[in-house]
Order: sequence, then C-alpha cells, then structure tokens
Amino acid sequence: MKKRIVNAFVTGLMVVSLAGCGTKTEVTGQEIPESGSAVESEAEADGSVADESTSEEVIGDNADEPSDFAGAENESIVLYAEIAEYGEYVPMHEMSFESVSNTFTANKDLPVYSVDGIECGYIKKGSTITFTGYASNAWARFENPIAGTDYDYLYGFKEYADVPNTNQITITPSDLKQRIIDNLAILEEPTRVVIDTPTDDMDVYEFRMDYTYDDELDYTFWYEKNLKSDTRIFYDYMTYSVECEEDTDGWIICKIYYKDLIDRQY
Repeated sequence: MKKRIVNAFVTGLMVVSLAGCGTKTEVTGQEIPESGSAVESEAEADGSVADESTSEEVIGDNADEPSDFAGAENESIVLYAEIAEYGEYVPMHEMSFESVSNTFTANKDLPVYSVDGIECGYIKKGSTITFTGYASNAWARFENPIAGTDYDYLYGFKEYADVPNTNQITITPSDLKQRIIDNLAILEEPTRVVIDTPTDDMDVYEFRMDYTYDDELDYTFWYEKNLKSDTRIFYDYMTYSVECEEDTDGWIICKIYYKDLIDRQY
C-alpha cells in the first residue's frame, strides 16, 4: 500500500512526509513542525505571534484537487492520519453492493475500513450513520462524509445496523423463581407447599437458563423444556423449595428441592 503524503501550508510552501510503518495515529489538532527556512510574516516581524489554526479537514496545496489523506474528523467519523500497511487484504472493489438505506446509531466506537479492507478510522459512539450498500457477505458501506480525503466509501459490517428485537425479553433469577412458585400454586389437588429454605431430607433437581429470549413464547418454550425433562419431579411431590441465582458464567442456575411423594390412587 502506498505511503500517505501530507501537503500542507506552513507559512511558506513545504512538504511533510508521514512515515507509517504499521501504526495509525489521529492527527486532528496535531501541530505541524515549523520549517527552518520559513519566511517570517509581517505580523511576526512586528513581534506578534500568528495563531495556529486547525481544520476539520486537511487539504492539499490546490484546493480544487483532492489531497492525499492526512487525517480528519467530523461530528460522526474519525479517519486516521496513517493506517497499517499490513493485515488481511479484502478487495471491496470486487464486491457487488446492493443499494439500501439502513440508518443506525453507533452504540460504541465502531471501526471503519478502506476499499482494501484495512482499518482506517472509526464511527464515533452515538453517531448516526446510513449504510447505502450491502454486499452478499457481511460487509456494508456508506459514502465518506469528509471532503478532501481519499476515500469514496467507508466500509463496516452489516451487524452494526442490527435493530434490537422489540419483543425481546430479559428475565432475572427472581423472575424465574416466582414463575416456578406460581406454577406450583396452580397444580391440581393436593395443594403444594413451598417452603423458604430446603431441608436436609429433600432431593434436588437443577437446571440452567439464559437471561434473554426472543419473546415470551421463546422463554416459555425453554422454561417448559427444562421442567418437563423430569415431569415426575415437578408434579408428583407435596413439598418444594426453590432457589434461583446467577451462575458464574452468566446463566441463571435454578434448584428445585422436593420431598413427600404423593400417593395417587387410580
């Protein structure tokens, strides 16, 4: 990949070469070294110091021509001054992108990539971006919003724009415990007894459940699947105690203690 060259004005015309051996650096607000051969301005001759100004976009010697990229940002995007000259090459220009319009808000800083598939900056957290093209694989693209830089498109992943399922539900250990107790309360005669603390003479049935489900039906499916794995335990005893708590690996671990087998007369 070619090295990036920055053309900039510093009092007089000069050229600064950015060497980029596999590192990436933001240069927004970066000071440009003064040239030893620069001619003093009239203001400096009078003893005053010229204010340094920073620009949202770095442009070249000729404002009518696109400059080599030297680092820039706007309210939504940060582009690096230098990008890595290594990494897996992904030829985006060989992909066919279907036209879409999918707007999303970044929930964190999200990396963006060049046409070569090399990370070249990021979308700022909280910024709203509209993908304008989807490839047949995981890649998506949008038009580069920063003028004067050498990227026509910036590339990211379709998953950036995944819309959360509005029907999705999240349960807690106490939710699961209460559901089990409520289900025991509506069982047919005889009325089950639920005690707060299990006794030493009780047996235990243990299972684990996730916190998040696509919807209530999904939650019910997995709830019943776990309980019906041994129907006799849940229905055929008189006395129960229920404990549900967070497991160390992010699941809910549930223990149903039981005793006093019901003598059914058929």
